[in-house]
Amino acid sequence: MNATFTSTRLAAALLLPAAFVSAAPQAPVSAPADEDTYQGEAPERYAMVRALEGDVRIRKGDLDETLSRGTPIAEGDVVESRGRGVLQLGDGTRIAFGGATRFTVATLFTDRKGEKQVLLRLDYGRLRVLLGGQSDARFRVDTPSGTATCFDKGAFTVEAERDRIVRLKVHTGRVTFANERGEARVAAGERLTVYSPQDGLDRVRSFNTYDGDDFDRWSERAVVIKRGESWDRVPSEIRYYADDLDDHGRWVNSGEFGWVWQPNGVAEDWRPYYQGRWAPYSGGMTWVSDEPWAYVAYHHGRWHWSLGVGWFWIPGVYYSPAWVAWNHTPGYYGWAPLGYYNTPCHWGYGAWGGGYAWNVVSINYINAPHVHTRIYSDATVLRGFNGATGGTTWTGGGRDLRAPWQRSPLVVSQAEFRNPGQMQSAFQRDVNRDRLMAYERQAQATTGRTIIRRAPAPVGPAGDARPGSPVGGGVRAPFEDRSRIQGSERPLGPRERVHEERPADRSREVATPQDRRVDPAPRDRGVESRPRTEERRVDPAPRERTVEPRPRERTVEPRPAEERRIEVAPRSRPAESRPIESRPQINREERRPDPQPRQVERESRPAPRAEPPRERPRESAPEPRSEPAPSRPSGGEGRGGGREIRR
Repeated sequence: MNATFTSTRLAAALLLPAAFVSAAPQAPVSAPADEDTYQGEAPERYAMVRALEGDVRIRKGDLDETLSRGTPIAEGDVVESRGRGVLQLGDGTRIAFGGATRFTVATLFTDRKGEKQVLLRLDYGRLRVLLGGQSDARFRVDTPSGTATCFDKGAFTVEAERDRIVRLKVHTGRVTFANERGEARVAAGERLTVYSPQDGLDRVRSFNTYDGDDFDRWSERAVVIKRGESWDRVPSEIRYYADDLDDHGRWVNSGEFGWVWQPNGVAEDWRPYYQGRWAPYSGGMTWVSDEPWAYVAYHHGRWHWSLGVGWFWIPGVYYSPAWVAWNHTPGYYGWAPLGYYNTPCHWGYGAWGGGYAWNVVSINYINAPHVHTRIYSDATVLRGFNGATGGTTWTGGGRDLRAPWQRSPLVVSQAEFRNPGQMQSAFQRDVNRDRLMAYERQAQATTGRTIIRRAPAPVGPAGDARPGSPVGGGVRAPFEDRSRIQGSERPLGPRERVHEERPADRSREVATPQDRRVDPAPRDRGVESRPRTEERRVDPAPRERTVEPRPRERTVEPRPAEERRIEVAPRSRPAESRPIESRPQINREERRPDPQPRQVERESRPAPRAEPPRERPRESAPEPRSEPAPSRPSGGEGRGGGREIRR
């Protein structure tokens, strides 16, 4: 179901304070972990739980817990199932696993010698694999008795027993199986049985593809890929994660952000990152929720709240454990969803009433399994979070305008998470930056994962800084730099294109012209193309000169020549002069009831050389009106948005 809405003036006003509170830490230039440059990780380096039935456990390092629908699956995770489920990979590949199964996700799209590879280690149990439609990776399953590898698109089942007996069935495509004795190619409709790593690979037989047990029939249904409305509404990199959105919400065409998604059936006091729990995974505090659409909406993109519309999700590409801002006050921890400009979202409900949408809990309940039951709605508790505007401490002759929160993942150890009072050290910017850099180095060395970063914000004079700006100046920018996305089938998102069509709304959010002058980012042209026009519009000189001529032109008839001189001088009002200048000068004079212009009209019709030279200046008094005519097309085209903004 589609709908359309446009941002109201009040909604834009709610966004405006966020422009004055966004911040970035003052980190050394050489440090790559600046939270203002953090953009997350590549989406294909994590897998989503598509379906889940029964008891399934997951081990992440030393942490062993129950697997849920909202748990991200990373490289190195071990899944042990007594039930059954389906994992979804970023290229469309789906992996169904049955009961009494244990396997390890060894690598996800790791580039080995110029070739992408997905590797699973099956200790025992059964896996059914359906390779995705746009997969270009080699899919490999290692078993105790050999390795099954699929190079082409297809579907196959691998079953490993505890006594090392391995059975391979190929449903579509072809699969190569290799062990210490040799290699065999198994085609669609064939099966292979192997008894040990040294066993011969000559037991290839045909089988009826209609034969199967309950797990086969269940997995056939569970791995089917649905292409709903969300397929074309989200970036291609995350479209395989997004089909649950169709059944649990609606897509709305926003005049400001393009296509956005709203969840169905949420309570009045609901907000993002509200129903769920926190988990201390290696990449940072990770939000885990059982809401069916939770994975894509909480690990990709941003959220926004608008008056009369409510909460909606703005699609994004890159992955993060949670796109939230973190803050703490004595005795409390708080987090708030990040919006389009990477600042905490505003909303107008209850005690929050137009402030930041902080979720605040006592420090002892940050590890609660249902944390929303511990969240405060008391305005006295929220005041320390909701009214924060950043520091104003003078340092070295310049102001430290950093916001009190941080926007990069909060890296917390398991020991600190079990004893939440010790987590306060993680909120120190230097400590958290060092931990994030250590995680990145370790992930790079063990799994090949890297953190994606945007170019640092441009630095201007210290006097250009304003509250919420990066230290030393800078501008607001959308939450993603799409120029860093590799292999995307999708050009600039609709919100970038829409920004070019809505100069009035964007001028309300991008407030200061000095910030706009120093932003060279090419991919933010949807935000930056109009501010240049707005910069000329707000120049005080043209405004003083153009406000007076407009009433004079309507009321003071005896002096048309003087009025034209005053009106022509500025060039910032092409919208007023264009419809008038499109007609000849004579028609403009004929509209005036004063007979004086008619005498000028009769004098101007004869050839100029028939008139005395002294009379020529009087006749040419209106000529300055026509001087801008040759340059007006370029000025009018360059400021075509001026007329729209003035309305």
